[in-house]
Amino acid sequence: MSQTKPAVDHASAGSAGAGHEQSDLKPRTIAAFGLALAVVVIGCLIVAVWMFDLLAANRAKQDVPPSPLARVEPPAGPLLQVNAPGDLARLRAEEEATLSTYDWVDRGAGIVRIPIDQAMRLLVERGAKAPAAKAQ
Repeated sequence: MSQTKPAVDHASAGSAGAGHEQSDLKPRTIAAFGLALAVVVIGCLIVAVWMFDLLAANRAKQDVPPSPLARVEPPAGPLLQVNAPGDLARLRAEEEATLSTYDWVDRGAGIVRIPIDQAMRLLVERGAKAPAAKAQ
Protein backbone atom coordinates (compact mmCIF):
# COMPACT_ATOMS: atom_id res chain seq x y z
CA MET A 1 0.00 0.00 0.00
CA SER A 2 1.53 3.14 -1.12
CA GLN A 3 0.21 6.52 -0.14
CA THR A 4 -0.15 9.01 -2.91
CA LYS A 5 -0.43 12.72 -2.44
CA PRO A 6 -3.25 14.51 -4.25
CA ALA A 7 -2.19 16.55 -7.16
CA VAL A 8 -2.06 20.28 -6.48
CA ASP A 9 -2.96 22.60 -9.28
CA HIS A 10 -0.55 25.49 -8.69
CA ALA A 11 -1.91 27.41 -11.61
CA SER A 12 -5.42 27.78 -10.12
CA ALA A 13 -4.15 28.61 -6.60
CA GLY A 14 -2.97 32.02 -7.75
CA SER A 15 -6.04 32.88 -9.78
CA ALA A 16 -8.37 35.72 -8.72
CA GLY A 17 -11.48 33.54 -8.31
CA ALA A 18 -10.06 31.10 -5.74
CA GLY A 19 -9.26 33.52 -2.89
CA HIS A 20 -12.06 32.37 -0.55
CA GLU A 21 -14.50 29.55 0.02
CA GLN A 22 -17.55 29.90 -2.19
CA SER A 23 -19.79 27.54 -0.18
CA ASP A 24 -19.57 28.86 3.43
CA LEU A 25 -21.92 31.83 3.91
CA LYS A 26 -24.03 33.64 1.43
CA PRO A 27 -24.35 37.42 1.74
CA ARG A 28 -28.06 37.19 0.96
CA THR A 29 -28.57 34.88 4.00
CA ILE A 30 -26.64 37.23 6.29
CA ALA A 31 -28.65 40.22 5.07
CA ALA A 32 -31.94 38.34 5.60
CA PHE A 33 -30.91 37.42 9.16
CA GLY A 34 -29.92 41.02 9.94
CA LEU A 35 -33.22 42.32 8.56
CA ALA A 36 -35.22 39.75 10.56
CA LEU A 37 -33.27 40.67 13.72
CA ALA A 38 -33.97 44.38 13.18
CA VAL A 39 -37.69 43.67 12.69
CA VAL A 40 -37.83 41.64 15.92
CA VAL A 41 -35.99 44.33 17.93
CA ILE A 42 -38.23 47.11 16.59
CA GLY A 43 -41.30 44.97 17.30
CA CYS A 44 -40.16 44.41 20.90
CA LEU A 45 -39.64 48.15 21.37
CA ILE A 46 -43.12 48.92 20.04
CA VAL A 47 -44.70 46.32 22.35
CA ALA A 48 -42.73 47.66 25.35
CA VAL A 49 -43.82 51.27 24.71
CA TRP A 50 -47.43 50.14 24.24
CA MET A 51 -47.36 48.17 27.52
CA PHE A 52 -45.79 51.11 29.38
CA ASP A 53 -48.52 53.47 28.14
CA LEU A 54 -51.25 50.94 28.96
CA LEU A 55 -49.99 50.39 32.51
CA ALA A 56 -49.55 54.13 33.09
CA ALA A 57 -53.15 54.73 31.97
CA ASN A 58 -54.41 51.98 34.30
CA ARG A 59 -52.46 53.45 37.21
CA ALA A 60 -53.99 56.87 36.57
CA LYS A 61 -57.49 55.34 36.61
CA GLN A 62 -56.90 53.68 40.00
CA ASP A 63 -56.29 56.97 41.84
CA VAL A 64 -53.56 55.39 43.93
CA PRO A 65 -51.89 58.06 46.03
CA PRO A 66 -48.18 58.40 45.42
CA SER A 67 -45.76 57.03 47.94
CA PRO A 68 -45.17 59.35 50.91
CA LEU A 69 -41.48 59.02 50.20
CA ALA A 70 -42.01 60.68 46.82
CA ARG A 71 -43.01 63.93 48.53
CA VAL A 72 -40.15 64.17 51.00
CA GLU A 73 -38.43 67.51 50.70
CA PRO A 74 -34.66 67.56 50.91
CA PRO A 75 -33.15 69.17 54.00
CA ALA A 76 -32.48 72.90 53.89
CA GLY A 77 -28.73 72.53 54.07
CA PRO A 78 -26.07 69.90 54.28
CA LEU A 79 -26.33 67.77 57.40
CA LEU A 80 -22.68 67.62 58.35
CA GLN A 81 -21.19 66.52 61.63
CA VAL A 82 -19.20 69.60 62.53
CA ASN A 83 -17.80 68.55 65.91
CA ALA A 84 -17.42 64.76 66.01
CA PRO A 85 -15.42 64.62 69.28
CA GLY A 86 -17.93 66.91 71.00
CA ASP A 87 -20.86 64.83 69.70
CA LEU A 88 -19.20 61.65 70.98
CA ALA A 89 -18.53 63.21 74.39
CA ARG A 90 -22.17 64.38 74.63
CA LEU A 91 -23.42 60.88 73.68
CA ARG A 92 -21.19 59.21 76.28
CA ALA A 93 -22.32 61.70 78.96
CA GLU A 94 -25.98 60.89 78.16
CA GLU A 95 -25.26 57.15 78.34
CA GLU A 96 -23.39 57.55 81.63
CA ALA A 97 -26.30 59.55 83.06
CA THR A 98 -28.70 56.81 81.99
CA LEU A 99 -26.55 54.12 83.64
CA SER A 100 -25.92 55.98 86.90
CA THR A 101 -29.26 57.60 87.83
CA TYR A 102 -32.75 56.61 88.94
CA ASP A 103 -35.64 57.23 86.57
CA TRP A 104 -39.10 55.98 85.75
CA VAL A 105 -39.31 53.64 82.77
CA ASP A 106 -43.10 53.14 83.09
CA ARG A 107 -44.71 54.96 86.02
CA GLY A 108 -48.10 53.25 85.50
CA ALA A 109 -46.60 49.75 85.64
CA GLY A 110 -44.21 50.70 88.47
CA ILE A 111 -41.06 50.00 86.45
CA VAL A 112 -38.01 52.05 87.42
CA ARG A 113 -34.45 52.24 86.25
CA ILE A 114 -31.74 51.98 88.90
CA PRO A 115 -28.02 52.66 88.62
CA ILE A 116 -26.06 49.81 87.05
CA ASP A 117 -23.75 49.41 90.05
CA GLN A 118 -26.70 48.91 92.40
CA ALA A 119 -28.37 46.52 89.93
CA MET A 120 -25.24 44.34 89.79
CA ARG A 121 -24.94 44.37 93.60
CA LEU A 122 -28.61 43.30 94.00
CA LEU A 123 -28.12 40.58 91.42
CA VAL A 124 -25.18 39.15 93.36
CA GLU A 125 -27.04 39.35 96.70
CA ARG A 126 -30.31 37.83 95.50
CA GLY A 127 -28.84 35.46 92.95
CA ALA A 128 -29.75 35.30 89.33
CA LYS A 129 -32.11 32.80 87.82
CA ALA A 130 -30.74 31.03 84.78
CA PRO A 131 -32.72 31.78 81.65
CA ALA A 132 -34.98 28.97 80.47
CA ALA A 133 -33.54 26.96 77.61
CA LYS A 134 -35.39 27.46 74.34
CA ALA A 135 -36.98 24.37 72.88
CA GLN A 136 -35.95 23.72 69.32
